[in-house]
Amino acid sequence: MKKFLLMILCFLVAAAMAPEAGSVFLSYADETEAAADTLEAEIQETTQGSGVETDVADLPLSGTSEESTEAEETQPPHEHQYIGKVTKKATCKSKGVMTYTCSCGAKYTKPIPLAAHKYKKKVLKKAKCKKAGKARYKCTVCGRKYTKKIPKLGHKYKVKTLRKATCTHKGKLKYKCKRCGKKKIKMVKKKVHHPKVKGKGYVCRDCGVKIKKLSSYQKTLLARDSAVQWAISIAADNDFHYGESSWSHHNGCYFCGTNQSEGNAKFQDGAEPEECEKTYCCNPFVTAAFRHGAGAKEVDCKVSSKRFGLANDRNKVVESPSWKKISKPAKVTSLAPGDVLLAPSHAMLYAGGGKIIHAARHDYGVRDDRWNDSIIYEKISAGKWNSVTKIYRYMGEGKF
Repeated sequence: MKKFLLMILCFLVAAAMAPEAGSVFLSYADETEAAADTLEAEIQETTQGSGVETDVADLPLSGTSEESTEAEETQPPHEHQYIGKVTKKATCKSKGVMTYTCSCGAKYTKPIPLAAHKYKKKVLKKAKCKKAGKARYKCTVCGRKYTKKIPKLGHKYKVKTLRKATCTHKGKLKYKCKRCGKKKIKMVKKKVHHPKVKGKGYVCRDCGVKIKKLSSYQKTLLARDSAVQWAISIAADNDFHYGESSWSHHNGCYFCGTNQSEGNAKFQDGAEPEECEKTYCCNPFVTAAFRHGAGAKEVDCKVSSKRFGLANDRNKVVESPSWKKISKPAKVTSLAPGDVLLAPSHAMLYAGGGKIIHAARHDYGVRDDRWNDSIIYEKISAGKWNSVTKIYRYMGEGKF
């Protein structure tokens, strides 16, 4: 132990003093040996007082610090924050490389999947109406290629009417393909005789032939026509006018004795027609045309939920198999006479030939303080046609 302490002290003194001569160094060595003896005695005295034997070799060397070690242990560990960068683009031939690098210099890579082929199409054989074509696809990057069948086009016909179908003879249509010029003729079956009442029987309104027995479809045609004819006759009678009313009672129907107006109690069931006002607003007028003109039992002129109603927030069209909703055509002339046209807050009856019958707010007919309009038979304007949102067609047989 003594020799060990002596060596340490000699090393320290030599480093500090840097003696020039060996004789001087020996004198310092003697002093150092004495100091070592003193240090050893103090250490032994201290350890004996504490009851613990301590070897000088176990003591910390000069220059170390426990405080600096603790400070290093409290610092948080470094967390990598990688930023990716494409170092090699992927193609349809080889995979790419994505390199991720941290600020500390750490890095790693990931492969990028193969890119899709970039094909260019070339038609080798054009497709025709009855023959398929052929096309080749070639990748502009790697040169990969394949062929694919082009489906045949099929005929694209232009139709020309050679003869219209009537109730006496068939129609004739000519089809010609715009691509290959192929032609074909198609016959159209004869139309059903459109009935009208004559005396106690029925005849065709187009050819005049007598109809012995009406089919279900002929009864429907006759019912629609009857509703239109009834509406035209009412429009021609200047005693009938348009009647403004609240939506709660809709004026009712003159022929049913259910007309109503504010302050008028003659709407009660059982009232005589002559006691009621000859007025209609748009919705009850259309209803009455089918009820009294066609004899349709599917509608009710009385003020009830079963009545034919407007297509707006206040009323809805009665749900019945006898009424079919149809799509709005581009032209009003494509409709059939008797179709019901509904616009927000208004109802109109199509009479054919681009004309309508409706109870409206126009300055026609005799007016007084209560009834300010009449029932009109006129050509439908572009504005009214554009306002139509729903169209219904009567499919029942009416009174026939």
